[in-house]
Amino acid sequence: MVKHIELFVKDNRLVELQNDLATIVTEDEFQNSIIELNQDTSGFKTYTLKAPLPERLSVKEIIKFWCKWYDSKLSLDTVLYECKLFSFNHKKIKKLTTSELKLVHLAKLFLVPETKFIIKEPLQNVSIETKHTVLNLLNELSKYNSIITLTNHTEEALLISNNCYRLTEKTFKPIQISQHEPNHQQDISDSNQLERQQIKRLTVKTNEKTLFLDPIDIDYLEGQDGKVVIHVGNEQYTHDTTLQSIEKIIVPYGFYRCHRSYIVNLQKVSEIISWSKNNYSIRLNNTKEILIPLSRQKAKEIERFFNINE
Repeated sequence: MVKHIELFVKDNRLVELQNDLATIVTEDEFQNSIIELNQDTSGFKTYTLKAPLPERLSVKEIIKFWCKWYDSKLSLDTVLYECKLFSFNHKKIKKLTTSELKLVHLAKLFLVPETKFIIKEPLQNVSIETKHTVLNLLNELSKYNSIITLTNHTEEALLISNNCYRLTEKTFKPIQISQHEPNHQQDISDSNQLERQQIKRLTVKTNEKTLFLDPIDIDYLEGQDGKVVIHVGNEQYTHDTTLQSIEKIIVPYGFYRCHRSYIVNLQKVSEIISWSKNNYSIRLNNTKEILIPLSRQKAKEIERFFNINE
């Protein structure tokens, strides 16, 4: 049964989100606004997963304390194992890494009496292995609780849930996600999709300038609000065109439509990550932080290109 979550995203605007696990993509300013608007009015408990903890206690000691304090039905060992804390359960809080500390904070959510949570940036600044654990824990929590996560990264939102929304200064709307990739490439043969040709300059018209980008410098392209955001290193350029239109131009230069909303430079791919049977991501060789969504339908194609499992 599909449930609904209600919360305020603006001062007087109450919205309804489907499902027990939803994600809102928005800037930090609006994330803080959502937290302030809902923490006292909508029954939500807010977690930034950064709150100070007693530094002299060990992980085992703090979990044991929470189990007793909240009169939890879960045993100490169950929490340590299920939340992947057992390997460092004797470690002092003050010596935990960012990834370990985030798991400890998440473990608390299994013990508290509240059933409605707003969690800010659950995947931020953690290792790949920890991201896998966090995703599993969020899904487990959502079986019995209503959870809204806040993030500034679309690629992380797509990892967390299929129920994603984008909040801007003027709009709040769902991020469209197709379960079955549209057949928009019928005019591009399979061989041409992954073909690399001589590199030429790509003309990109931004708000005030016309740029000439070397495609080899582009990391990936993201479709956003009917436009294309081109990521080059730490720079971003917004191009007033659709992802489908620019795809026809850039695919012959070694790019690949790996997801409904993303085109990736295959020359920059360093790793394909399988989170679950139907959930994949691409990591680029110039960053450990950004993960590009890879649809299940496209995973096998890109594996064939890189001769994986051959």
